[in-house]
Amino acid sequence: MVVPMRTSFFLLLSCCSLAGCVTDPADGDPTAPSLPTTSGAYRGTYAVPVPEALAAAATFTVDHLDWTVVGGVATLHYDLPVGLVGGELRVDLSGPITPGATTVTLTGAVGTGTCTTDGRLVTCVEQFTGLGPLPISAAVVEATARAEYAGPAAHRVEVASIFGGPDPIGIATLDLRAPAIDDHP
Repeated sequence: MVVPMRTSFFLLLSCCSLAGCVTDPADGDPTAPSLPTTSGAYRGTYAVPVPEALAAAATFTVDHLDWTVVGGVATLHYDLPVGLVGGELRVDLSGPITPGATTVTLTGAVGTGTCTTDGRLVTCVEQFTGLGPLPISAAVVEATARAEYAGPAAHRVEVASIFGGPDPIGIATLDLRAPAIDDHP
């Protein structure tokens, strides 16, 4: 069940790229949105591709995602949601960014991500290879679901199990219109 869904997910991303969902400034459109080339901290979401029956349980609020650009290198720093992974787990992905780019590939010890923008959001589709066994604690996932999620806690536990599979895939989205509240260490 997971393999066809993941295949469909990547097929959707490929079709979007081929259909021109994101405009590349190299195509001659100087008004095309580009990835931020300055640092900032934003609120956003983290989503896991899952079967439709679990879709409502698969999106988590993230209060603080750092986008840092130093010397032409973009770095995305954030903690995966505790309600997904059952503990604290940091993500740090970096890669060279070109002014005017609409896409950047980021890599790190935990995996890779491809980030795109529409000018309002930066969406990073990530494939993890170095997170370790997940969830760290199913009890924490369940307790967090009871506190934060209006639906059945069992749905969040199932999402965590899917994410903790052999090839975790997720989508971090930074809302460039929503700066993070500066209370993060």
